[in-house]
Amino acid sequence: MSLVDVDKAISTAVKTGKVVLGAESAVKNAQTGKAKLLVISANCPAEIRSDIEYYAGLSGVKIMVYQGTSIDLGMVCKKPFTVSALTVKEAGDSDILKLIEQPSVEKEEEEMAFEGFEEEEEETITAEDEQLEGTAEEQTEEDADEEYPDEDKED
Repeated sequence: MSLVDVDKAISTAVKTGKVVLGAESAVKNAQTGKAKLLVISANCPAEIRSDIEYYAGLSGVKIMVYQGTSIDLGMVCKKPFTVSALTVKEAGDSDILKLIEQPSVEKEEEEMAFEGFEEEEEETITAEDEQLEGTAEEQTEEDADEEYPDEDKED
């Protein structure tokens, strides 16, 4: 999914669909679950971004992080102001919802990289291991006695 495809999809959604601009409305739509998609800019303020991510996670709304700044997102929407977040309620003629559902190449590569690193099973401790641990503890106590031999004799 290239940035040009995303720009075109967002622009088409703004023209033909129902899109609400603004971070506050994005948070409200994430809370109510009335959005199909939330788009946040790469430089969206951290507090707003965390609110949107939290409420979207609760309501099951998908989030797309736009790779450009809020200025770029405003330009894509053909607005003379910055847009840090927008809500897609209806996509219209845009294929933005299809772009989100397609697995990206980066995700596939990431999944392939982690396939070999499955969680390791816990090792079972054998009687030999316990004996070795016990001898190590005894040696530590003996070493401590050697360092301070006078402490025991004073009693």
